[in-house]
Amino acid sequence: MKGCCILLFAPLLIFICTAFILVATCTSNAHDFLYHQIVNFTFVSAPSFSDLLIVSDINLTSEFYLIQKMGHLASFGLLYFFLFSWIKKPGTAFLYCGLFACSTEVLQLYFKRNGRLFDVGIDLAGICIAYLISKYLYKK
Repeated sequence: MKGCCILLFAPLLIFICTAFILVATCTSNAHDFLYHQIVNFTFVSAPSFSDLLIVSDINLTSEFYLIQKMGHLASFGLLYFFLFSWIKKPGTAFLYCGLFACSTEVLQLYFKRNGRLFDVGIDLAGICIAYLISKYLYKK
């Protein structure tokens, strides 16, 4: 019965998780979004795609930076878990979540945000952790 409930609600949970990630991705000021729940969008029609390669702004001593990265891990981990719970194909769920992670980082460049391939790596780490947990739970 428990598996049936997850299967029933998985599409809704996937939609909610995806919508949250997209709003967080596209809001122009991550600090205002996190601390003041303010959502605003500023579209940039010609972003610099070379920004995806920047690693000089990694700041492991910043509380805000670490909270953001934990959000990456958790949100993409949850998305994987919900998607896997629904489609029951670990490779397909991993592929879809990984492609979505790449897309969100490129999308950030269009909304005055710092899209980084480094963040895709963090997203993939969250997906991998969720994969391992799902594999363990699915065996039981």
